[in-house]
Amino acid sequence: MTIGSESRRVNALRFWRFTRRTGIQEAVVVVIAFLVYFFIRGAVVDRAGEALSNGLDLVALERALGFYWEPAWQSWIIDEYWAVRAMNWIYFWGHMPLVVVLAIFLFVWHRSTYGLMRTAFLASGAIGVVIYALYPVAPPRLVPFSGYIDTMAVLDRVGYQAQEAQAFVNPYAAVPSLHFGWSMLLGGAFAWVGRRHLWIVVGGVMWPVLMLFSIVMTANHFIIDAVFGAIVSLAGLAVADAMRRAQPGAMRLLRTVLGRYVPALAPGD
Repeated sequence: MTIGSESRRVNALRFWRFTRRTGIQEAVVVVIAFLVYFFIRGAVVDRAGEALSNGLDLVALERALGFYWEPAWQSWIIDEYWAVRAMNWIYFWGHMPLVVVLAIFLFVWHRSTYGLMRTAFLASGAIGVVIYALYPVAPPRLVPFSGYIDTMAVLDRVGYQAQEAQAFVNPYAAVPSLHFGWSMLLGGAFAWVGRRHLWIVVGGVMWPVLMLFSIVMTANHFIIDAVFGAIVSLAGLAVADAMRRAQPGAMRLLRTVLGRYVPALAPGD
C-alpha cells in the first residue's frame, strides 16, 4: 500500500467517524424539531366553520384577481389514471420523504448548504405553525359542493391515511402551502449545489412547478396558498442567511464575554 493510498484511507475513516458522530447529533435535533412542528400543526381544534369561511374567502379573492383556475387544472387530469397517480405520487413522496433525502445528501457532501437549508426549513416551519393556528383554511377537497375530487382518497390509500392521521396532521393547515414553499427550497438547493450541470439546474427549477400542479390538481391547495407558501419559505431563507452572517460576530462576542471568566476561551491577538 502506498503512502498516498494510506493517507486517503485514514482521511476517509476520519471523515466517516466525524460524519457519523455529528450526523447522529444533527438527526436528533432535527427530528425533535419536526416532531414538535407536526405536533403543534396537528393540534386540531373544532374550527371547521372558520376554516371553510376562510377558504371561500380565498376563492372570492382569486376570482377577483382573475386566477381561479383550480377546477380547470383538476379537469385536465381527472379522467387520466396515470396522471392522477403521478400527481398523488409527487404530492406525497415529493414532500417529507424528499426533504429527508435532501438533508442526508447535503449533510454528507455540502455541509455549509445543509446548515443554511436546515435553518430555512425550521424557520419557515415555525412561521407556518403560527399562521396555521391563527388562520385555519379548508383545502379545496374539504369545501362542500365545490366539485373537487379528493384524488388521494380515491387512488392513494397510503398517502390518504398518512394525511388523515390527526395526531400530526391539521386538515385546515392549507395556508401557507409549505408543500410548495419547501419544494422551492429543495429545488433551489439542488440547483445551487449542481450549478455546474445544466440538467440539475433545470430539474431544480422545474421541481416547484411540478409541485404547484400537484397540490392544485389533487385538490389539496388553492393557488394562492402556494403564493403564501413561497413568501413564508423565502422569509425562512432570509432568516437563515441573516443568522449565518451574524454567527461569526456572535461567536466572537460570546468568546469575549466568556474569556473574562475562562481565560482559555478569550480570543487571541
